[in-house]
Amino acid sequence: MKRLKRMQELVFANDSKILFWVFDGIGGLPHRETGKTELETAKTPAMDAFARRASCGGLVPFGEGVTPGSGPGHLSLFGYPLDDFDLPRGVLEVLGAEGAYLNGEWVGRVDPRPGDLAMRGNFASLEERDGEVVVSDRRASQIATEESRRVCELLSREMQLENLDVYVFPGKEHRFALMLRGEGLSGGLTDSDPQKSGIPPKRVEALVPEASGAAAAVNLAIEKATSILKDEAQANTVLLRGIGCPPNIPTLAELYGIRCAAIATYPMYKGIARLLGMDVLEVGSMKHEDQVRTLEEHFEDYDFFYLHIKETDSVAHKGDFDAKVKIFEECDPHFGRATELDFDVIALTGDHCTPSVLADHSWHPIPTALWSKTVLDDDVEAFDERRVARGTLGRVASRDLMPLALAEAGRFNKFGA
Repeated sequence: MKRLKRMQELVFANDSKILFWVFDGIGGLPHRETGKTELETAKTPAMDAFARRASCGGLVPFGEGVTPGSGPGHLSLFGYPLDDFDLPRGVLEVLGAEGAYLNGEWVGRVDPRPGDLAMRGNFASLEERDGEVVVSDRRASQIATEESRRVCELLSREMQLENLDVYVFPGKEHRFALMLRGEGLSGGLTDSDPQKSGIPPKRVEALVPEASGAAAAVNLAIEKATSILKDEAQANTVLLRGIGCPPNIPTLAELYGIRCAAIATYPMYKGIARLLGMDVLEVGSMKHEDQVRTLEEHFEDYDFFYLHIKETDSVAHKGDFDAKVKIFEECDPHFGRATELDFDVIALTGDHCTPSVLADHSWHPIPTALWSKTVLDDDVEAFDERRVARGTLGRVASRDLMPLALAEAGRFNKFGA
């Protein structure tokens, strides 16, 4: 917090424009047959040309060897020290949702208040094996989004918890979010999701004494949900994780005096943006070209733009190396089009790495290129993991990218005499 306070004292407003183009799960590892990563395999002339005139390196979100989740990865990317802020995934899901059911009625968007308990959920399948009830499918066969929405409405209509309001937020396919509102709730809880099929769900436990009541409420919600859904063919239970209350986080406008906009198509990343005080711009489709069109249409309205590409992470979680390569290639001309706008600073980066060969997040440095009109460029020839590591940016903490971008945009006063 001391560091944020100092930056807040140094920053001043000007007319500069900053773009953070964020590929979720950007970094990879070599394919076992070719020895090349996804970025090394992809043909990305626009990103390569950008790297040749930028300062390149790798970001580390939370210390060497630590694998970050999406929430912490983004917080760090926007300059927030992770030792000072906890960002439960459930809060982000709720913030990014289009709306919720309460008592079976659609009530539209509901923003979490201090003391609300939010959690991310999967509809899942249970079955009995050798006398034990286990999770047979953590994703309920990835039921259709329309079917998932019906189950959310059913759950909301039938579930009653004494002295608590239960909000159910539909998501895509098997995903949803749940929020409890009432007295005596707090964070500090374990997950119920065992993270793999074939074993029983976990019981939610309190990590701190004051969370014992909240743990009991969440366990009761799971028991009631399983009872309500017992006749469903696939979605006959819920798995909950990322359970917590909304943190008190200063917005980017409060910290840096910048007008911020987010161009994201997936709910969780809209949630991150809203939490940090960004305006979430309507894209109108899931197409990357429409994201860039939205950027162009609103270029004059904001100082800072966060443009998020989700699919690189999604396909990497499935272990689909070729699909991740294809997304880089599809996005490359759109990135080139974005760089033609009159930005003063552009960062090409990610929130974490998701190598397809691991099918999960990893601890590796995040490939990054930072350009400005006064940046110290380098002799990096292409944008990929190994070559950017030789650049002038070097290996730095993710939280330093935002102050570097602000400095390159001429938005900091000198520190001291």
